[in-house]
Amino acid sequence: MGRAVRFRGVKATPKTLEKDLLTKASKLASNPSLLIPKCEQHCRRCGYDKLLKKMEKVAQYKDDAETLQDLATRGDQLVRAYAATISLAASGKIPFLSSKKTPEGGDVSFAVRGKVDAEYLIGVQHFDDPDLRLLAYFQDAQQSDLHIYSSPEGLYCSSDGAQAPLDYSKEMLATAPYELKADNSCGHPEAVIGLMIDWRSAKINIFICQECADEVNLLHHLLSRIAAREPWDDFDIDVRYSPRCVADCGACRMKEKFTMSKGLKESYDKGQVSDVMLLSRYTQEREAHLQKSGGELYISGDECFGHNKEAFLARLKGNEAELIALSGVVRNKPMPIISVNDQAGRIIADLWPQYKEELLAQVASPDIVKSILASPGNLTPPQLVFEARRQELSRSIISRLPDYALKGPIGMMADDLARSFKTEGKSAMVRMLDRNRPRETRSKAVAYGFLVAVGEAESHNWQYTKEEIDFGRYLGDFVQTLLGAEGNDYDQALHNLLTACGANEDLKRK
Repeated sequence: MGRAVRFRGVKATPKTLEKDLLTKASKLASNPSLLIPKCEQHCRRCGYDKLLKKMEKVAQYKDDAETLQDLATRGDQLVRAYAATISLAASGKIPFLSSKKTPEGGDVSFAVRGKVDAEYLIGVQHFDDPDLRLLAYFQDAQQSDLHIYSSPEGLYCSSDGAQAPLDYSKEMLATAPYELKADNSCGHPEAVIGLMIDWRSAKINIFICQECADEVNLLHHLLSRIAAREPWDDFDIDVRYSPRCVADCGACRMKEKFTMSKGLKESYDKGQVSDVMLLSRYTQEREAHLQKSGGELYISGDECFGHNKEAFLARLKGNEAELIALSGVVRNKPMPIISVNDQAGRIIADLWPQYKEELLAQVASPDIVKSILASPGNLTPPQLVFEARRQELSRSIISRLPDYALKGPIGMMADDLARSFKTEGKSAMVRMLDRNRPRETRSKAVAYGFLVAVGEAESHNWQYTKEEIDFGRYLGDFVQTLLGAEGNDYDQALHNLLTACGANEDLKRK
C-alpha cells in the first residue's frame, strides 16, 4: 500500500544538508546498485536487473547535469529519480530544496529535478535511510506483487510471497515498542489473556500479555518497513484467552472455537486499532458471543468458575453496596460474565448499559431508583449504586427518628450531626463539623463532645480552648447515648444533652 507525502514548500538549502545530499548523489553516480534490492529467491527474471542496466547507462552522463536532467523527464520513475539525483552531483550545488510531510509525520527535504514523483525523489535521495528509502518502492511492490524489506543493512526483495530476511526481523524485534525477552514475549508467556502474532516467514511467535499491552500497534511496527500489496499477509493475529479452570463443568465453553470479527482484524492489520484496544474489543466480542449462545459462565481475572455463580461471587471484592447489587442480579439472571479482574465495581460498569435498573433495585426502593436514573450527574455506575444504597439506608434510619417542629441552635446542630453519623458514618459527620464549625463556647463544647464520642477528638484539639475541651469530654457520654438511640429514646437523649450543656432551648416534636 503506497504512502502519500504532502507538499510543504520551498526553502534555501542549509550548507550541511547540501553537502550531505551532494555526497550521497556522488555515491549513487559511482554505484547505482545501491538502489537495487537484494534478491531473496535469486529470481531468473528480475525487473530490478533491467532497471540497474538502465541506471548504468544513465551513469555514463554523471558529469553532464543538463543531459541528466533531460533523462529525468521520461521512462521509469526510479530511473528518472536516479538521473535527477546524480544531476545534483554534476551541478555541484543545490540552491533550493522542497519539503514534504511524510506518513510518519515528519518533514523531509529533497531537491526537485526533472519530472519525477516526490516519493521516488525522496526515496532515492535518502537511500541510506531505512524508512525514507522505501517510499521509492511502494508503487513497484504493488504493481509487480513484490515484498520489499528495508533494514539498516539494505533492501531485500521477494517475488514469491513474503520472505522476511533475518536482518529485517532482527531489527524490527530489537526496535519493537516492547522489551521482548528471549522467547519473544513480554516476559509473561503464561498470562491468561494476550496478543499473539505469528510471523510465518520469519518463524517467530510473539506474545504480549494484557497487562503489558500499550497504546501502540505492534503489527504496524513489524511491517512498517515492508512495501507490498498487503504487508500484513505474512502475519497471523490472534488473542489467547485461557483462564484457569477452578470448577468441574464437564464440557468447557471456553474451549469452543471462537474467531475475532473480520472488521476487528482488518482494523488492527491497518494500524487503526492499538494492542490495548484489540484485546478489549476481542473480550467484548467473545462475551457477546457467549451471551448470544445463552447459559451461565463466570470468569474473574485469571479464574473461570464455569456456572458456579456462588464461588464467583465469593471471590469478588468491593464495598457493601456493590456486592449486594451484583449478587442480586447474578443470582436472579443467568448470564455469562467475563471480567478482567475481581472488582465488583468493574463488573457493574460492564453490566450497567443492560442491567442498570436491576442493579439499583437490589439496593434501593423504586422511587429512589427512578430518581437516581433521572439525574445521574457525573457519577460512575458503581458510585450511583453506592448513592442509591446510601439514600435507602438514610430513609430507613430517618424513619426511626423523631421529627421536630421546633429546635434551638444547639439542638439543631446536635440533631444534624447525629443524623449525619447514623446515615453516612463518622467521616461524613466530621466533615459536617469542619464545614460548619460553631463559634460560641457552649456550642463548641457540644461539637467537641461529638468528636470525643466517635474517637476523633485528639486530632482536633488545636481548634478548641482548654475550657471547651474539658466541657466537651464531659458531654461525650451524653453524645454517645444519642448516637446509639432511636425513637423515644433518641428524643430523651437529645433533651438530656441539651440539659447537660446548659442550653436553655425549646425542643418540640411534631
